[in-house]
Amino acid sequence: MGGLKNLVPFTYSMMVIGSLALIGFPFLTGFYSKDVILEVAYGKYSSAGHFSYVLGSVGAFLTAFYSTRLIYLTFLSAPNGYKAVITSAYDSSYQICTALAILAVPSVFIGFYTKDMIIGLGTDFWGNSIFVLPENMNMIDAEFIPHIFKILPVVLSLLGATSSFILYTFSSKLLFQFKISFLGKKIYNFLNKKWFFDKVYNEYIAQFFFRFGYNISYKIIDRGIFEIFGPMGLSSSILKKSSLISNMQTGYLYHITLSMLIGCTLLLGVRQFWLILGSLVDFRLFILIFILIFFLIKTNKK
Repeated sequence: MGGLKNLVPFTYSMMVIGSLALIGFPFLTGFYSKDVILEVAYGKYSSAGHFSYVLGSVGAFLTAFYSTRLIYLTFLSAPNGYKAVITSAYDSSYQICTALAILAVPSVFIGFYTKDMIIGLGTDFWGNSIFVLPENMNMIDAEFIPHIFKILPVVLSLLGATSSFILYTFSSKLLFQFKISFLGKKIYNFLNKKWFFDKVYNEYIAQFFFRFGYNISYKIIDRGIFEIFGPMGLSSSILKKSSLISNMQTGYLYHITLSMLIGCTLLLGVRQFWLILGSLVDFRLFILIFILIFFLIKTNKK
């Protein structure tokens, strides 16, 4: 785009107000919200709290840098598009403009006028609606952190906005030369590839679980162990045993009655044995004996 400040002045004004609030410009709404969050993080006086404070401060610098870059390249720089396209730009409808104007007022004033009421030390605005553990209540500690750490996020925000405006106004060619240099290409490629997060995630995490799910969970467990001890193993075992039993049937009546007699005798004998020695012998011993007999039969058959 570029050069849209005079064509869409209302949109430009709203973008400036929103960007200044976003970067935490002093006395705007974003200034108070960011200030309190970072002060409370530092006031924890822990490694995690200080690490969060450093990340938040660096994030404030980068937010100010890219917000100012956005405003400059969109509204203040020389036009980059075709004349017919640029001159066709216009502000949104009055409904959207009215909503943006209403939202711009609290973005400027509500932080200054409601800070002490909503997030100030000792305020009871939230009451019991937000529960905070006693060990996490460090608002008093956050009020008395060193002054340098109170103003550091604001300084970094103003530094990011100023450096972005100066670089893109007077040193855009220098930025382009750095971008096409060897180091600039490496940095640009690293950032453009989202820190290679997708590559690391897909190749080293997602692929690992995919191979594990297919080779271990699916092939060995689902199609292997579960099938052997489950439906396939049960069905094949029943087929073999039924085939063995059917071969024992000769069709003679006295063979059938003998089989019935032996079966009833075994059932009654086991029942009687269980009644007599059930309390003295562990039932797992019977399971072990049954498994040994099964394997002996199977070995003799082979």
